Amino acid sequence: MSEPPRFEMDATDLGTVAEYFRRRAVQGLIDGWRWSGSVDALAEGGATWGARTLSASADGVAHQSVYVLAPHRGRGYLSRYVAAAAEPFVTGPDCDLEDFFARRGVPFVVAGRFTQTREYAAIARHFGGRRAARSGVPYMNHIDEGLAVLRDLGATERARRAWCLHPMLQLDADLPGSYADLAALSDDPGVLVLAMEYRNVANAYLSRREVASIGEIALSPLPEVADMLRADKVQNYKDFLLHHGDAHPRAAALHRYFAQWLARLGVGEARFSEWFVSLQVGGERTALSPSARRGCAAPSCP
Repeated sequence: MSEPPRFEMDATDLGTVAEYFRRRAVQGLIDGWRWSGSVDALAEGGATWGARTLSASADGVAHQSVYVLAPHRGRGYLSRYVAAAAEPFVTGPDCDLEDFFARRGVPFVVAGRFTQTREYAAIARHFGGRRAARSGVPYMNHIDEGLAVLRDLGATERARRAWCLHPMLQLDADLPGSYADLAALSDDPGVLVLAMEYRNVANAYLSRREVASIGEIALSPLPEVADMLRADKVQNYKDFLLHHGDAHPRAAALHRYFAQWLARLGVGEARFSEWFVSLQVGGERTALSPSARRGCAAPSCP
């Protein structure tokens, strides 16, 4: 059985639309968007024709997004709605709404232009709608949340593009296939160099290798690779704490592993705690609990 698409573009019920908005909210982290977590049904003449949600841009301005249920498209509901709408709209480059808004003079912005890069498109095809077996988290969340960290770090465009490719180049099992298709992955040799250098450093210190002190971890001479490693360890540790934590059979070793890496990369506890919260989407966000803090390996706790 094939995996369902990451974004259901032809939803027929509000539950599917709510999940669509949640997944888009993760993608919106790339540009610093923050989702409200609320989804409101839209009705006219007794018919529930769609739903809307609100998100705040990186500068705090509220925008709305509207989804028209597939059976109700082509009936003028959206045209009538936008004519009376108060908030500006936010849409994505793959939603095909830019001309619609522009023709009607509706204020809107397009989020996620980066998703049109060759590298992002490659990893989106590679992962599709697949999820981690144990946590159920979509694999693409790792990419989008890592890109959010890279944005906060002020990382270069090359680092962000190389970040997208790292899952396709890091494992020995994936490398031959990706090598055979390099031209489709990137048109910038510098991006490929960063992705391979990331592979070099990250693979030298996998979680099953015991490191006595953080001084043993040799970083790359390329600062962009250090930013990519920060994105990786922050995102992975955040997911570990949310979905596994002390229930994991290797919990103590993994707490120590992440603590050592984050200390080596100069990510302090306060900064990690901020990312731990900001990378969660929708409604109430979970704070880093005292028990999670105690799980860190002193004295180099992130």
